[in-house]
Amino acid sequence: MKSKIKQSLFLIFASLLAVFFVIITVKQIDFERVVSVLKETNYFWIFASMALSILSYWIRATRWNLLLKPMGYHTKTSSGFWAISFAYFMNLTIPRSGEVARATSFYKMENVPFEKSFGTVVLERVIDLFFLLLFVGLTLIFNYQTFIHFIELGQKEKTTNNNTESSFTLYYILFTLFIIAIIITLFLWKKIIKTKLFNRIKLFLFGLWEGILSISKLQKKGLFIFYSCALWICYFLMTFVVLFAFPETKNFGIPEGLFLLIAGSFGMILPVSGGLAYPYIMSIAFSAVFLAKGGNQTDGRAIGDYFGLILYIAHVITIIIFGLIAIYKIARISNNSLKFVKE
Repeated sequence: MKSKIKQSLFLIFASLLAVFFVIITVKQIDFERVVSVLKETNYFWIFASMALSILSYWIRATRWNLLLKPMGYHTKTSSGFWAISFAYFMNLTIPRSGEVARATSFYKMENVPFEKSFGTVVLERVIDLFFLLLFVGLTLIFNYQTFIHFIELGQKEKTTNNNTESSFTLYYILFTLFIIAIIITLFLWKKIIKTKLFNRIKLFLFGLWEGILSISKLQKKGLFIFYSCALWICYFLMTFVVLFAFPETKNFGIPEGLFLLIAGSFGMILPVSGGLAYPYIMSIAFSAVFLAKGGNQTDGRAIGDYFGLILYIAHVITIIIFGLIAIYKIARISNNSLKFVKE
């Protein structure tokens, strides 16, 4: 009974927090402009993008299974799917909390040690970084001028909105604390290595390393590469198909789609709660696209505002729906696992 109450309270809290961050983003947008755009929107492509995002969850879960098998864990793809859905939901509330939530929830469902599954998650991020850099390379080949405009516009925004002096002070304080922590650790090293906490950390790091090394023992490397390529093709299509939804962007081609994928990826990478940076980054991206085409920067920004917002809301709706279902599914699968163990 207590666990159900805790689950309900967590569900309410997480949902309210996610909605709060979404509202903050939505309040920054000109609704009159968005409403007028929605009247001319082809919603088929919006729903197609949402369907592709769900497909990407499944592909990622299937690829995850391949990394877990070398460690002796034969897990269900459905469990990975719900763990990933829950992870994306948690990222709406606390930046980068999804990785921890994913490994924790997966342990509850499949009994895979946290540190090992977390190691595979870290490995996935490295692989995703490789593919991101690959797409950045393609973007530079086909959209070099657009990319330069994007960097220049980003620098202007940073100069306008940020206090460089305060940022430098914060980095200086953090660096000083880091050095002090290292000095204290060196002085107390002999005592630290005898503590239970140190042994737990050592076991955690060994498990983490085993998860990272799982790629060297892959049995189906070709299939792993296929799923990785399919995942990033999905990411590309999730943005590209939405271009057909609006009259102003339906004539954009694959090069523009590649650039917008990279710009959007930068927006999602930024450690901001709720993915708040995404619509903002997309408005700058469209400004860069219009400048490269010899158009007006202001017109591009206006289109980027509603494009980024509508795409953002569509995927946040998907994340919230599947995240809430995931909370229920994870609890149910965990309870069934406990009953099986007791029997």
